[in-house]
Amino acid sequence: MGEWRNNTLRKIGYTYSGLSGKSAADFGDGLPYIPYMNVFANTIIDIEFIEHVNIGIHERQNKVIQGDALFTTSSETPDEVGMASVLTQNPEEIYLNSFCFGYRLFNKDGFDSKFLAYLLRSDNVRHQMMISAQGSTRHNLSKKNFYNTTIDFPVSIKEQRKIAEILATVDEAISKTSILIQKYTNIKAGMMQNLLINGIDESGVLRSPKTHKYKNSSLGCIPVEWDCTTIGEITSKVGSGATPRGGQSVYLNDGILFIRSQNVSFDGLILEDVAYISEHMNSVLQRSQLEYNDVLLNITGASIGRCCVYDLKQPANVNQHVCIIRTTLGFDFARFINNWISMFGQNQINILMAGSNREGLNFNEVKALKLPLIINNDELRKINNALNSIGEKIQTERNYLVKLQNIKKGLMQNLLDPNGVSVDALL
Repeated sequence: MGEWRNNTLRKIGYTYSGLSGKSAADFGDGLPYIPYMNVFANTIIDIEFIEHVNIGIHERQNKVIQGDALFTTSSETPDEVGMASVLTQNPEEIYLNSFCFGYRLFNKDGFDSKFLAYLLRSDNVRHQMMISAQGSTRHNLSKKNFYNTTIDFPVSIKEQRKIAEILATVDEAISKTSILIQKYTNIKAGMMQNLLINGIDESGVLRSPKTHKYKNSSLGCIPVEWDCTTIGEITSKVGSGATPRGGQSVYLNDGILFIRSQNVSFDGLILEDVAYISEHMNSVLQRSQLEYNDVLLNITGASIGRCCVYDLKQPANVNQHVCIIRTTLGFDFARFINNWISMFGQNQINILMAGSNREGLNFNEVKALKLPLIINNDELRKINNALNSIGEKIQTERNYLVKLQNIKKGLMQNLLDPNGVSVDALL
């Protein structure tokens, strides 16, 4: 490992503001500018992700140039303040949105721009940015504290580039995996649109209105083999979990699974951040105990409508933000209920939540959700198997994505720390 230096942002560069003095009428066409989400979401600015603004000939607006770092100024939470992105390309003329500010090095030759991009997203810098955020309801980045942010960096540009190349390789793999997940997700959505409306006939072929008989129902036209039902008509239980007395203080590191709304996703249970409760607490919270085959539906909060099937054969509980739907028609129909709610039930839920004062769904509304009733178990199984097959591919890629993200996190912690692993040890 070569020589590293420590410095403050004040000593190696200066800030400048984004667009100023603009009204809504100025936006839509004109010259390119970098929008807020491009800065927030990307370590390196995506030069294709731009918007446009009219700028007069005699206006004095700050241009962004290659090597500039761009920072988000404020956010509702401190962990989203000071997110940095670096422009590594050399566009002819481009500006910056008014909710971010730019930072320009006094000596650009002292840094590789891609290395700088990763450095400004390191744990050390992010921690300092969050501390610098001020405010109670809206957090703003203190310019004074921003300038006092310290960074550690190798003097050698060659070493900087090696570090950036390693991290960029992992980023490329992350990007390809994310694209593949989106591809499979789009395929699954298309399959659900067809299978959950038309089903599969006895020969295993997808039905079509052109070749098959349909009938009108409260759900619209459905195959004559199907009926229309509601959640309440095919369940033995529609009810919520319960919050343990004492709140989070009763959570343990092991014991009985305690599932919260953040653990419920359309792709299945998220088990990376589950809580646990004691056997005693489990017996106290009897109404929130889960059974294998239960459908879990979030009924409050930002994730309302998200659902999955509880397919673990171990005791578990859920909190009051999750509704338990226990069908009397078996595992295959539980999977069908979950698939139906995740696709077509969302529209029914959105209609119910249309009122401005609505905080969540009640159990009677969940019971009234409409869905098809498929009598033929063989058809039901074929529909589920087709959807589960693509779902498993999505989950495999999601698991791989998490692995890549953890690899990147570990690399950044080591490669961007003067006391970490030497970049030469990884080459």
